[in-house]
Amino acid sequence: MRYPRKIMKTTELMNECGFTYRYLMKMAHIPDQKYARKLPGGRHFYWDTEKFERAQERYAAR
Repeated sequence: MRYPRKIMKTTELMNECGFTYRYLMKMAHIPDQKYARKLPGGRHFYWDTEKFERAQERYAAR
């Protein structure tokens, strides 16, 4: 999948790429994942789309 930007917020992934909020939160709360981060004191997740794409391929193969 092609993403518009390298770093995206959760709402951008939902609106522009069609992911559901539930799926993104499930992926964000996997222990030791490296693709979704919150800034200190923030409430938004910021996603590294390249790492997120690789993780999706890994979990889809299971």
